[in-house]
Amino acid sequence: MPFDTTIPVARPSPLAEALAVRGVSPVPLPALAAHKRAQVQKFGPNFWYRHQGLLLLGLLLPFVGMAATSGVAQGLKTVSPSLPAAISFAWLCLLPLLFASGALRLRAGSHWEERWVPAGSLARLGVPEPIATLARGLQSEVPGSALILGELVQERAVLDPYLLLVRGGERICLGIWDGGKVLARAA
Repeated sequence: MPFDTTIPVARPSPLAEALAVRGVSPVPLPALAAHKRAQVQKFGPNFWYRHQGLLLLGLLLPFVGMAATSGVAQGLKTVSPSLPAAISFAWLCLLPLLFASGALRLRAGSHWEERWVPAGSLARLGVPEPIATLARGLQSEVPGSALILGELVQERAVLDPYLLLVRGGERICLGIWDGGKVLARAA
């Protein structure tokens, strides 16, 4: 038969074809991976979150100080009758001052979450317009493709999103942004 062959013909992927037709090169996946690693490291847990045992000891310190003050109160009264009360009051004020100053603020680490998003909701989700326009166009041209929004989440706050176009096992990064500032995008 004239059309029989034992050699498979390599056909470019639909995503690569759609990008080539538009003359667009995606954000390289190694650049996205490096960005994700850097952001997780930058927004990692703080000292007090990593060392919660020390925090517990620090919170017990004012109580230990108050107990020690009450133990030596008789000796301190010889110096000044109001000195034990003043020291106890200082110990009582220490804990609220530490919390109010933010010195004992706990900040958990961050993690990346990915979710499927419809093309029509990109503007509502805060995707910058150049990235959203490209995503809508490419998704309509490539049948079976979908959009994935990746977000760096830290205690319910979204920090650095990115947008992927996927089809099967292929993934291309269309852009990375932070607030209104585009850090990288397919061009």
